Amino acid sequence: MNDSAPVLSPDDVDRIVTHMNEAHTEDLVRCVQAYTDVPTVEDVHMTSIDACGFDLTVDRGEATVPVRIDFDTPLETAGDARSTLAELALAARGDAER
Repeated sequence: MNDSAPVLSPDDVDRIVTHMNEAHTEDLVRCVQAYTDVPTVEDVHMTSIDACGFDLTVDRGEATVPVRIDFDTPLETAGDARSTLAELALAARGDAER
């Protein structure tokens, strides 16, 4: 594989973003609460993902703001996205339960 080629194809990005927005909105809310300093989250939508992290649009009630959450370790393959997002969501759930 060419080192300059993106880890995630446009189809991968579309599939992941659609899946996260349709099936894991609560996990995205928890990630915003756990990994950012956004004080209020009324709604959230993933807008993009790349090897280094993902972008969200967060509705704070009075305003909508863009948010970026970076991965601790960049993705090496498209398959890494699922496990990395699952790990972040599980950790965020743990933070929410404390």
